[in-house]
Amino acid sequence: MQQCRKGGLIHHFPNKQALIFALFARLLAIMEEAITALMQQDGVSYGRFTRAYLNYLADLTDTHESRQLMVLSLAMPDEPVLRKCWRDWMLEKLAQGDELDNSPTGTLVRYAADGIWLSELTEGITMSADHRRALVDSLNKMTLPA
Repeated sequence: MQQCRKGGLIHHFPNKQALIFALFARLLAIMEEAITALMQQDGVSYGRFTRAYLNYLADLTDTHESRQLMVLSLAMPDEPVLRKCWRDWMLEKLAQGDELDNSPTGTLVRYAADGIWLSELTEGITMSADHRRALVDSLNKMTLPA
């Protein structure tokens, strides 16, 4: 495999921010595709986006993609363009979402999904597989109609 040289990167990306944004956009497109597929497979429309988001992150194991997403997520506080890109993506999904997706419960489930994913990538495994599965199952139940 040919080594990537700094000159080659600068030829394609004028600065560090452009490179970071291109990587983030690519990873966001991968995430979008996976979440869309999960939504299409879900027979329950109520809370479909939040459930797909939860299950995408719950199934996102320690892969190259996941580590890249983690690094970029942790870079967001210092990169306004990434924050705007993420915010715009989430606002678009919520605008297309339903009552659950736009409720405090939907927000809680998505934040919990973020927390499970990030804590495992930054701290490693801190709960048993059974405990984790029960947690994800409980969060999934919160997204279903009563």
